[in-house]
Amino acid sequence: MHTVKLNIQDDVYNHVMFLLRSLRSKGIDIIDDSTSTDSLPAVNYETWTQEEIKNIGKIGLHSKSFEEDNEDYSKW
Repeated sequence: MHTVKLNIQDDVYNHVMFLLRSLRSKGIDIIDDSTSTDSLPAVNYETWTQEEIKNIGKIGLHSKSFEEDNEDYSKW
């Protein structure tokens, strides 16, 4: 058994996956880890103050924080 890891650009990803899926399914296991959190940047929460962390969930939830506009949303 051999393991091959590929870094594939988005514009050719579907073509490569089509090719791999067309091969004998008994001889190959396709493990798609493109949603892996390893590729996400790490967030350093130490730069945020405790007050910011405490209030982050409150942003935009209070109606007084919304801007007034003249749009008639009943048409939607």
